Amino acid sequence: MPAQDVWYFATPQGERTGPVSYQKLLDRIQNGQMNRDDLVWADHLTEWTPMGQVPELAGWARQLPPTMPTRPAVQNDQDIIESIKTFELVSAIVWCVIAGFQILAGLCTGLFGCALVAAGAWNVYAAVTRFQLVKKIQERRKAVVMAYESYTQLVVIGLINLFLGAFIGALWVIFDFVIRDKVLKNRHLFDQ
Repeated sequence: MPAQDVWYFATPQGERTGPVSYQKLLDRIQNGQMNRDDLVWADHLTEWTPMGQVPELAGWARQLPPTMPTRPAVQNDQDIIESIKTFELVSAIVWCVIAGFQILAGLCTGLFGCALVAAGAWNVYAAVTRFQLVKKIQERRKAVVMAYESYTQLVVIGLINLFLGAFIGALWVIFDFVIRDKVLKNRHLFDQ
């Protein structure tokens, strides 16, 4: 089958390029400007086809190395901010739930109940500060980074929950450490 003389190819950005001659297409292939999976089209093809599946080009395509796997897209800054904001909101809600259970259980029990109520009150404070941080995260304020630079507050919350409250609060602090890590790794996003 003689090679068609009018060809089109798709750029990696998906733009159609052409018409080009068969020789120009071969020049691109030989110069390493195309991969075997790049799409081509000519009048005799019913649709855009990977170059390696077109009889006139398959021999040339076999000489090319396989297409490099694509790297996952880098998460853009706004996606990172939204992710941190969502984590912080979840943290605030969970601290509210933990505090509610601790206060309710504390009111229903005896002497140990005072410790549960105290832990619950501290967790209400933790929840309120988390809710306040959500807005600051959205606004990209430096106060977010400053709130997480010291891990003292997280350790105190963990210890209070470990000794005075239910251990679930002590475990939930681990999630707050994950948020802290994400904030500090992206401190450059909080500049206001």
